[in-house]
Amino acid sequence: METYTLSKIPSCKPIIIPIKVKDCCSDQTSIDADTKSLKDTFKQLGFAEPEVFNQDSDRDTILTQLLKISEKSEFTVDRDFLLCVIISYCHHMNGCFQDVNSVDISVDEVIHIFNTENCIGLREKPKIFILQTDDSSISTKSPWKFSIEKEEETRLPTQADSLIYHCCIPGSIEKLDWSKLVKEEDKWNTNKGSKFIQTFCNEIEKQRDVDIHQLTLKINAAMKEYVDEVNSRELENKDFELNRNLELPICTSQLLRQFIFCQRQKETEV
Repeated sequence: METYTLSKIPSCKPIIIPIKVKDCCSDQTSIDADTKSLKDTFKQLGFAEPEVFNQDSDRDTILTQLLKISEKSEFTVDRDFLLCVIISYCHHMNGCFQDVNSVDISVDEVIHIFNTENCIGLREKPKIFILQTDDSSISTKSPWKFSIEKEEETRLPTQADSLIYHCCIPGSIEKLDWSKLVKEEDKWNTNKGSKFIQTFCNEIEKQRDVDIHQLTLKINAAMKEYVDEVNSRELENKDFELNRNLELPICTSQLLRQFIFCQRQKETEV
């Protein structure tokens, strides 16, 4: 199968969007650890210094900053692919992640900025979106107000070459009032970061020459034991229970070729 070829060094300048929501009942201590782990991992992989958004960014700031990024060659023309990680904790079930003020942002609004029509510099290049939210129902919301005038026509599907890998395990999961029967050694230490982001970092470092679809399978396999264990727990107050069973991360792919984060790179053409 044909593979997206990495020809530029570094091949990517990642984007990290860690949002600490005000007045959020969820524990958000893992966000700092996740951000640090991502930065360390990307450095080891040879990526360019990531663009890290402020944790107190509001909706307009986030979307405006992403629009500006989509127009910068250092993220697009000069790179082989886009990698964007979004971390936002605050329990809600409306298919969005939230800004610092609990205002909704649809993931589709973010993807729309970088699609084949609006971001010419990333056309036919992989666009990878890693999402760590509390929401299990990431859904569509009209992104029309953020559209960009087309520079040229394309017959490619607008979402071609994109992949979304989403985990909805709440960041505050271990802070719930679990039954005393739940062993401390079975609980994940959220001070280390979220289970998903930390597993993602660990696996991508170990599996540098693996296609991203195979990588997501390895990550899910690594997380299954934890997810099964949490789903088997009981809360201290037996009158309450989790409002849903936790699910493994979900990968939605519209990539047209195989994609490997750290394949053997060709020398950059002069």
